[in-house]
Amino acid sequence: MEIDHWWRPLAFTLLFAGLWLAVTFLLSYISGWAFLAKHYRAARPFAGRYERIRSSQMGPLGPFGGARNALYLGVDPDGLHLRMFILFRLNCRDLFIPWREITVSRGKSFFLEYIEFQFLRAPKIGVRIHGKAGEVIRALAGPAWPVETPQEVVRQ
Repeated sequence: MEIDHWWRPLAFTLLFAGLWLAVTFLLSYISGWAFLAKHYRAARPFAGRYERIRSSQMGPLGPFGGARNALYLGVDPDGLHLRMFILFRLNCRDLFIPWREITVSRGKSFFLEYIEFQFLRAPKIGVRIHGKAGEVIRALAGPAWPVETPQEVVRQ
């Protein structure tokens, strides 16, 4: 009977921690973050300010690619800095992608306009930013903003 008093809270805590670790690792692979980290892991901390992106998609851009309120983005003249919300950051280390390795395109999905970043060393992993946040990022980048490529096929 004494075992029940400490075993259940311990089992719940271990189960919760294991589930959180599993979900965090799974999300890093589903979103493509783990793949991007192989090529673009940040070598130095970002000195500027990160902006929280409220509506974005990452990776294969399907229903599992959402990063709503979890993606933070920083911009400087050298490139794009990406950071994940702290609770998901365990397997999602900070990223830095130089502007010279980024292509930008615009599109419209349903009624919402977006910009999409594609990366030279990870062409299958895209980051799509919905709404006015794309214009804010463009303004922060200033003259460093890459030339936008036309997008013929709009993916949903």
